[in-house]
Amino acid sequence: MTGVLDDNVFFQDSVRLVQRLIELEKPMFDIAIYPVEPHGFKQPSSWLDEYRRIYKLFEQELKPAQ
Repeated sequence: MTGVLDDNVFFQDSVRLVQRLIELEKPMFDIAIYPVEPHGFKQPSSWLDEYRRIYKLFEQELKPAQ
């Protein structure tokens, strides 16, 4: 998750990271880009999307074995 207007973690660095993951043939990664957000999100819609993604990740990857 990265805000395009982030002045702490620059957007171009996030893009470079994605390119490197592709080059290394990493099979599973996601990126969420928030065009109007700085480092600390401000828009309620961005917060909602962010936490939905985190919840989904936890549900998929951290479910206890049955």
